[in-house]
Amino acid sequence: MWDAIITVGNIAFIPALLPTVFSKRSHVPRLTSGISVIGILIVVVGLVGAGLVLSPIVVGGVGTMWGFIFLFRGGHTLD
Repeated sequence: MWDAIITVGNIAFIPALLPTVFSKRSHVPRLTSGISVIGILIVVVGLVGAGLVLSPIVVGGVGTMWGFIFLFRGGHTLD
């Protein structure tokens, strides 16, 4: 049950991050996105350690999106 609740809760992050991932005009400081990636990685390790299955996959996907934001949206904006 907790796996499903955590999974549904984290699915809400995906549509919120999509505009930032796909908009070339978006900018998130690398420090902010880097801390998010590290924090999400720690959460994934904890979820896997707790024996959960679906939630680490979804949280890992959110972490991947933050990774793309770190790589491609941390530089200067195109003005």
